[in-house]
Amino acid sequence: MRITVRIFFRSIHIRNKDVIPEKGPLLVLANHPSTFMDPIVVAAILNRKVFFLAKGQLFKTGFSKWILPKFNIIPVYRKQDDPSQMVKNEETFVKCYEHLERNGAILMFPEGISITERKLHAIKTGASRIVLGAEARNDFKLGVHIVNIGLNYENPHRFNRDLFINIHKPIKVSDYKNAYLKDSFDGAKTLTLDITRQLEKLIIAIVDDKTDTLVKDIETLYKSHLSKERSLANNEKDAEFIITKNILETVNYFTEHDPIMVENIHQRIKSYFKNLNDLGIDDTALAPKQNRHSAIGNSLKSLAIILLGLPIWLFGWMNNFLAFEIPAFLARKASDEIEWRGAIGMIGGMITFPLFYSLQIITFYKLTNHEILTAIYGFSLPLSGLFAYWYYYRINEIRTNFMLLVLFYKKSIFISSLITEREQLITEFNKIKDRYLKIISDNRKPFP
Repeated sequence: MRITVRIFFRSIHIRNKDVIPEKGPLLVLANHPSTFMDPIVVAAILNRKVFFLAKGQLFKTGFSKWILPKFNIIPVYRKQDDPSQMVKNEETFVKCYEHLERNGAILMFPEGISITERKLHAIKTGASRIVLGAEARNDFKLGVHIVNIGLNYENPHRFNRDLFINIHKPIKVSDYKNAYLKDSFDGAKTLTLDITRQLEKLIIAIVDDKTDTLVKDIETLYKSHLSKERSLANNEKDAEFIITKNILETVNYFTEHDPIMVENIHQRIKSYFKNLNDLGIDDTALAPKQNRHSAIGNSLKSLAIILLGLPIWLFGWMNNFLAFEIPAFLARKASDEIEWRGAIGMIGGMITFPLFYSLQIITFYKLTNHEILTAIYGFSLPLSGLFAYWYYYRINEIRTNFMLLVLFYKKSIFISSLITEREQLITEFNKIKDRYLKIISDNRKPFP
């Protein structure tokens, strides 16, 4: 699974991994945007054995009751699933207490729901009650820590996307001893509130869909500009995360204090993207390119990529098509909920690629009876598959650039106006950013 996670994502950047305790009782909490992809990703970065809390609905059949505990999965029962099963949570809590008392690690998702949104849903008190209950059983000398993890996917449902894992320094549960002994309910609420505050810092948490759409559009137009302005490398995902946080804070501030300005900007952005959509191109086509070569040079380079890469692409496509497409097909058929697709696709690929590669290598050896050629063929399978994937998207990029040239020839005035509008929007963003920074530095609000 660790290998699969590394292959599935284009890049994985982990911030503060060294703060995770490698010994002692530990509860790991994370946001939950992608069903069972999330526990796999978190478990893959932990350097210790971990047990999982999962909804009791998964334990309905005799087979699931037998197999799931083999994967260290403990059922927890939710009121919205079946209120009559809630009494079983007493047994679940005891299992958790005993596991923590053995210096074990537990992973759970305190939102209690998995939805792919840049949003943190209400944190349930169950996590706090578990760790406080375990400490209370041991006179608050157990030494339980809570580590909160923010999962920030570029897109958890697509192969070859980025993942930024943001980790907060641990919470020491014994620090809540006095609050718990005074009032166990209030003590759990206080700890839950602190968990919520930490998780909100670790992810991009946006309250409403309209704000999320606006922030995404501003990111598309402005994030690369800010990254270049700050000389950020492509792998500085923690800095990019902070940029998005700053964009969100700015949008939230002016939505409250200057909503007319925000709405005007929003309408201009919507109009800009609608025009791009009508033309069948995206914003990257109009973004200024660094070190842009001549049109002839670009055309020759594109032609060379198409001609030289075609046979490798064909080889990679033929040898990887079924292994790649079957998991995607199963993911689409298995559930209408998008939260399941990336996880099913990733786990499916973990099965189909080794299976098909093994069958293909065995068949090749049977046909050639040549060990060296078979070894070369075996190494070529994943390499040609990755090339075929890159080639497909590179061809689409070449196609987009060609379409832009044709459009510019046919609609030069309209394309020029879009480029001008893009530049004006970025100029406007710069002014708003400077205005917000001045407000922050002056520590005052411009509106009564």
